[in-house]
Amino acid sequence: MDSSVRRVCVLVIAIALAVSIFALTLPWFSSARGVNGPTIADTARPIMAALVAFLAFSATTVIAVLVGRMVNAVVALFVLGTGVGLLAMRSGSALDFAFGHSSVLAGAIEVFCWALLVAAASWAIFRFGGALPDVPLTHDDDIDSPIGSAARKSWFAAIAAVVVAWGVVITMNKGQAIGATVAAGFVAGAIGRMLAPRTPPIYLAAVTIAAFAAVFAFYGFTLRGDLAVGIVDGSLPRLLRLMPVDIAAGVLAGVSLGFGFARGFVATREA
Repeated sequence: MDSSVRRVCVLVIAIALAVSIFALTLPWFSSARGVNGPTIADTARPIMAALVAFLAFSATTVIAVLVGRMVNAVVALFVLGTGVGLLAMRSGSALDFAFGHSSVLAGAIEVFCWALLVAAASWAIFRFGGALPDVPLTHDDDIDSPIGSAARKSWFAAIAAVVVAWGVVITMNKGQAIGATVAAGFVAGAIGRMLAPRTPPIYLAAVTIAAFAAVFAFYGFTLRGDLAVGIVDGSLPRLLRLMPVDIAAGVLAGVSLGFGFARGFVATREA
């Protein structure tokens, strides 16, 4: 079989499996209001919802590792993002978040937990899925290390990602929220690769998600008043229109797309 055809077949099958796994979790995310909760804390049984989400994420990570071995690790991150994306598309929106009297601080904790899961999954994908073929080892710890100076430099792209998300999400539409996080991830991936072209983006997605967690935490400690009132009068901060699972799914998919896109603009080998 031609290698390009093989890659496409692997990608299609992997995405189908990832989406199917997360589809099985949907019954556990129903809330007392009769709709799927916008956060795990808003579900009828949050502990079970968290456990089911963790199991689905773990199973999809195994699939992503296999994709990393057969295609590459960045594509594997995209597959993982599509699985979480199914959950994002079927979860509640900012309207459910506000009118359900959800806690912004609880949302911040959930975003941070997604960041930890993504960090662990990314490590596993790059560790067991294999190194990127176009990012060769340099034998320089500052460049090759996932937390070296080059990697830390690339993490500043997370700031640009948050700004982009703020600029894109202008309505309460769920699709726009997911699109905004994909755009944010794309920018993080592209800028991250430009800042550190010879460093694998092992923790770039996780750091970007953590940046959104910091924003949620800031609003959780400083925001006063009812969220529903903020919806009505338009004072609800834009970034609170992005739900935790939206951020996790969009950033995972977006970082992989942006990192791959930047391949044509940066040199990964020394001249």
